[in-house]
Amino acid sequence: MRKRNNQKAFTLIELLMVIGIIGLLAVMAVAAVKIAQQKARIAKVQNDINEIYKAISAMANDTGTWPGHQTIDEVNNSANNEICADGCTFGLSSPQAGIVATDGSYGGWNGPYMRQIPADPWGNEYFFDTDYAIKNDGSNEPCDGGVIGADCIEVVVVGSYGPDGIGNEQYNRDDIIKIVAK
Repeated sequence: MRKRNNQKAFTLIELLMVIGIIGLLAVMAVAAVKIAQQKARIAKVQNDINEIYKAISAMANDTGTWPGHQTIDEVNNSANNEICADGCTFGLSSPQAGIVATDGSYGGWNGPYMRQIPADPWGNEYFFDTDYAIKNDGSNEPCDGGVIGADCIEVVVVGSYGPDGIGNEQYNRDDIIKIVAK
């Protein structure tokens, strides 16, 4: 059938350009959604860390100690001072930590201070570390491989190992922390 002169049609190049533009817009939309999801995960972590910090503060007011019977407002770099699920003696959810339950050794314990310690958005347990190394430049970034005193200082933190889940004395830039004491 012949095309009449007054009929308009799209050329193959025009159709391919429209399909390409739609594809480009779809890629941009997917990227924007992923960025928004990552920001939402980080916001959740920050909120969870604040809630854990409040629970630790309430427990400290009642018992006079931090989780694991550690001294309040003191950097402690002795062995087994970290409270975490991976590679530690016990995690924040355990009775030895004193936040969710007690092992009976916390005088004045009036908890539970949280019903449960949630997992972070990447499925890892939060941690409490009384000798977490950060850069000594005011940036509060984790210090990986520096010298304590010159390049790094030790602080007390509540945190998440971040998206990569690497933690317990393996500090890196994706850790999300709240400094509790210096």
